Parts: sequence; C-alpha cells; structure tokens
Amino acid sequence: MRIDKLLGVLLFAGFLQACVAVQEGQTQDEKASAVNVQLGIGYMQQNKLDLASEKLTKALRQDPKSAPVHNAYAILQERLKQMDLAEVHYKEATRLDPKNSQAANNYGAFLCRTGREVESEKYFLQALDNPLYSTPEFAYTNAAICLLKVAQKDQARKYLDKALTERSDFGPALLSMAGLLIDETDYENAKIYLDRYHLVARPSPRSLSYSIRTALEVDSDTDVSELVQRLGTDYPDSEEYQLWKAFE
Repeated sequence: MRIDKLLGVLLFAGFLQACVAVQEGQTQDEKASAVNVQLGIGYMQQNKLDLASEKLTKALRQDPKSAPVHNAYAILQERLKQMDLAEVHYKEATRLDPKNSQAANNYGAFLCRTGREVESEKYFLQALDNPLYSTPEFAYTNAAICLLKVAQKDQARKYLDKALTERSDFGPALLSMAGLLIDETDYENAKIYLDRYHLVARPSPRSLSYSIRTALEVDSDTDVSELVQRLGTDYPDSEEYQLWKAFE
C-alpha cells in the first residue's frame, strides 16, 4: 500500500471552535453578522447545511469585509460542492486579513484537496507567519500531507517534526509520520509513532492498517489476524479493510 493511498484528511484550522466575537465599537450590522456566523457554524456542526447557508448568507450581507465570515462561508460552499464559489471566498478571506491563520490554512488545504499541492504551501506558510497563531500544528501537518502527495518526503518530514515540536501528542502528525516511515520501510520507527498515536487517539482504519503492516514486518508478538479482525469489525466498509481482504 503506497502512502498516497493512505494520506490523512487535511485539517481545517479549528473553525468549528472559532467564533466571531461581538466587540465594542462595532456597527449594528457587524454585531449582527458576528452572531449569524456563530449560528451558521453551529448549524454546520449539526450538518444542517440549509440553515447554515441562511445564517452565513445573512452574515456576509451584513459584513462583507469580514475575513472570518468569508472563511466560514467558503467552508460551507465546499461542503455543498460549490468549489468555484468556495475558492472565491477562501481567497477573499486571506486577502482581507493576511494574518488570519485559520483562513490561510483552510485555503491551503482547499488548494491541496483540489490538486494544487505546490500552490498550497504558500498559504500554509502564510498561516505560520503569524506569531499569534494558536494551532500551528495544523498548518505544519497539512503542509506535510500535501507535500507527500507530490513525493517531497524530506520537506514533509521537516514539517511533521515541527508540528510535533509544537504539540508532541498531535495525532494527525504522529499518524502521518508513521505512514511516511512505513513508505520508507522503516517499520521499527513507524511502530514507535503508531504506539504514541494510539495513546492519544482512538484507532482509525489507517492506524490499524499501519499496525498490521508493522506487525508483519517487525512485531512478531502481535496477532495480525486479530488486528485485521478488529479493522473489519470496527470499520467494515473502509478502503483499508477492503484492501486487506483482497490479500487474504
């Protein structure tokens, strides 16, 4: 299994936790827009996309110069598969506020998801250029995942190292590093990262698949059939389980 078949999902920079705060000195429209963005994000969390669209459209009309509003609206449009419209608003969010690290990370992830891996790195670096960015591990990990898609492993490893320096228990970075090492047949070190991942996160289809790989190569004490069975029990419809079934 090549690493490009098992890449992690690129990460939004915490938009579900983010809110647009109502602040002193704002106009009534700006305050109303901030409230509608919070409501729209809440509806997205609940997968009520019609209601999210209603609130975020209203927020955009009330405060068209707000980068967080454009960022949230872009995420919604991407979920609705309106990719051209999503890009317009991702780009506008980063234009309106180049220091909005969440918007820059999210636009970079969007570019990577749509096959523009090289272009995406610029926006991950833009997110990281803000010393007040509270979750740089997101942008570092996304940059690494994206570079792995175009086989730039050395730079990807550097970004993953930086992500784990920022937050040593960041599951997506641990799992991506394990995948990189497996692709390089460094199974012993991959197992170390997998063990660290399973201390902080629930086993996923990808982590279980990686565990099977490392067990087959270096960990003779592990019952491989038990791992495959767990993968099938917990994630019977996953691509990873279907691939392992094909090998049986």
